[in-house]
Amino acid sequence: MDDISIPKIKKEVIVAFKDGGVIKKHQLTIFLNKLSETRAGEQTIIELLDSDKQFVPSFITNGKDTFTIINLESVIYVQELEKIEGDIKEDEKILSVQFITGEKIKVVAYEDLPEYRARTVDFLNGDHSFLTFVKDCKKIYINKNKINKVEIV
Repeated sequence: MDDISIPKIKKEVIVAFKDGGVIKKHQLTIFLNKLSETRAGEQTIIELLDSDKQFVPSFITNGKDTFTIINLESVIYVQELEKIEGDIKEDEKILSVQFITGEKIKVVAYEDLPEYRARTVDFLNGDHSFLTFVKDCKKIYINKNKINKVEIV
């Protein structure tokens, strides 16, 4: 029987895991579907992260592309390598996110919420497992189960 191959899009990202008591970052290649299951176009990283899949295949980009299967529940965050188009608004709230490791990063919430649900706490209490922020003009998807606290700076 021939293997059935589903066309995929390779996407280079930085993935942060808890290793001991600190965050370790790895450059990985993940695979997105050419067609999204929920909308027109290609699957997005947030769709993959919020899917019903707990384990996803990837390659660790370490010069020889080591195949690995990562557990999304153990991921602290995933950051895209490409900068987003457009500028971040100056009036956006800067948030300091502290992870369960104690480490902190400063980010800006990326999702536009309806006016009646636009508070930071509404954003954090949304239905998604991963939340979309911007750090250094790049999208970063943070596993909300790995957040210890969030402060508005």
